[in-house]
Amino acid sequence: MTAKSADGDQFVQENKDTLVRIIKHGDDEFVRALALRALIRYGDEPALHDVQNEIERAKEEV
Repeated sequence: MTAKSADGDQFVQENKDTLVRIIKHGDDEFVRALALRALIRYGDEPALHDVQNEIERAKEEV
């Protein structure tokens, strides 16, 4: 593991709730995409599952 990915892992671990909130409620699509990318790249499996569930729920609402 490189220092760069260790920093990413630590950031996502410490800010997972904020990243999920950004994805769920953010107005800026670019920022939402960055938050999603961080969770996909550095997040753990439960976080990815939570995001996937939110995406599926959003699809149903549209």
